Amino acid sequence: MGAAALLLAAALTCLALGARWNRLHGRPNWKQRELAAQAPTSAEQRRVRPYLRSGETAPDPELARLTVATARERLRVWENPWQQYGYFLFIAAMLFNLASMTVTGNASAGVLYVFLPVLAALAAYYPLKRRRAVPRARRAIEANEEPAARAPAPSDDGTDGWEPLLKPY
Repeated sequence: MGAAALLLAAALTCLALGARWNRLHGRPNWKQRELAAQAPTSAEQRRVRPYLRSGETAPDPELARLTVATARERLRVWENPWQQYGYFLFIAAMLFNLASMTVTGNASAGVLYVFLPVLAALAAYYPLKRRRAVPRARRAIEANEEPAARAPAPSDDGTDGWEPLLKPY
């Protein structure tokens, strides 16, 4: 029980350091939500996925602008190292707690066999995903920033996307 508490304390420390990292890099939490709302849609992200993976230059300026916007969104999500390691430690604490419950007889071994692979995969996912996503996004920005500057700016009609969903009462 003490080791799980220690892992949880380490996870909370990592998440606090992640919030500090965001603040030091000019990314307060309220701004994170605003930036996420401005991110390219999933359909647009699928269009530029090949350029993100390979780091190649997109064939036209509009696609290059979209590639840079998507890469910047990926950097926003994955660049903070503390959050990913905090998630890892939190899941590791859950794994340790589940294993100790199984050893003491409070949970059956079947529970361990079912949840262990799922939690282990989740624990490994965050650091490995970050390790791949950040360099790819940086390469995509570097390759497409110049052509993206030649693209016309997206039109801002002053709407925030909620107008079609609002009902007139």
